[in-house]
Amino acid sequence: MKKNRTRFHRIVYKVFRPVVWIWLRTKMRFDFSTQPTLPDQFLLISNHVTNFDPFLLGLATRRLIYYVATEHIFSLGWLTKLIVWLVDPIPRPKAGQAAGTVLEIKRRLKSGASVGLFAEGNCSWDGRTASFPASTGKLVRTAGVPLVTCRIRGGYLSSPRWADYTRRGTVTVEVTHIWQPEELRALRPEEINRLIAEGIAEDAYATRDEQQALYPGKNRAEGIENALFVCPRCHAFGQFSGKGNRFACTCGLTGEVGQDGSITAEGLSFTTMKDWEDFQQEYLQALDPSAYPTVSDPDLKLSRIEDHVRHEISQGTLIFSPTALTLGDFSVPVSEMTDLAVRLKGIVTFSVRDGAYYEIKPIRGKKSYHGRKYFLLFHHLKNKEETAAAPPTAASQQKESEHDNRQ
Repeated sequence: MKKNRTRFHRIVYKVFRPVVWIWLRTKMRFDFSTQPTLPDQFLLISNHVTNFDPFLLGLATRRLIYYVATEHIFSLGWLTKLIVWLVDPIPRPKAGQAAGTVLEIKRRLKSGASVGLFAEGNCSWDGRTASFPASTGKLVRTAGVPLVTCRIRGGYLSSPRWADYTRRGTVTVEVTHIWQPEELRALRPEEINRLIAEGIAEDAYATRDEQQALYPGKNRAEGIENALFVCPRCHAFGQFSGKGNRFACTCGLTGEVGQDGSITAEGLSFTTMKDWEDFQQEYLQALDPSAYPTVSDPDLKLSRIEDHVRHEISQGTLIFSPTALTLGDFSVPVSEMTDLAVRLKGIVTFSVRDGAYYEIKPIRGKKSYHGRKYFLLFHHLKNKEETAAAPPTAASQQKESEHDNRQ
């Protein structure tokens, strides 16, 4: 990276830091009062809980950091040009093409810059830190710079990914550890991954209980249908929604999201988003794929993304069944899809075997849709396909043999 570009970005950081500070103060409280002395250069890895995380880390560390960003940042036309000019993020392409991202991270580090990475790749839906690619440890080991791990606490319940409104909770950024390059070189990649996992691990509800924290705000239940789909009472899929501080299902189940982030409803056996998430994951896992619902949303458009440019190819109703995804006159078998992801509150992106990459967004002026339901169904289908196709293990073969001998 050219030194004059880095100098320009340092000026941008210094100018905009107080502006961002004031802007974020309108949305949440934060406390960055106790931070250790950081190295001059480092690779920072943090958990990911809000869309504000790069700003929070930049304020807390008081350092210019180049962050790895997802594909959609680079296909926004003039806005992309402005973002790249101001902060120059590192692109993270779709699945299967991560080598370019790794090379760019190392190039930035070699130039003397610091780089920030959200290893999970996505904001948490339920307040818990998710897993991350096993290749992360190898990247860190060969980076040649100190590793700084951070834990953002209070962020999820202050600004849940699914919610339409932020809350006035307190957010802190903890630098959990700093490892020097020589320490990292003495470790295996899997050992480094364990250190990273420990350094970024967060459970929003455990933090809430520990700090006895409240997250007051208006309309706390609005948007809850972006994350949750299976009703615990009637097991209907996608039949409830939030309004104000309350949510309801068509079966009559009603409940409330409290100022402490709790979920309460008559007859409900759990009180947190993470417990509801566990319930719906287990429910879908127990279903036979033939019993999966066919889900749909109207007034959507499908675009193919090539070289960061969107090319619209179809409009209409999105329909997803256990066998195919269809939108207007476009259709692809689920078996041909290699990945499906959601960004922000639920915009679907997916890739297929020929390498094509697609995005589904509402037609201009239309309401948003709840894309995570497609993510849940797709990945449960794929997991079951992989399980069915996997060769039997020695243990399963022994069980089958014992069963046959008993017949």
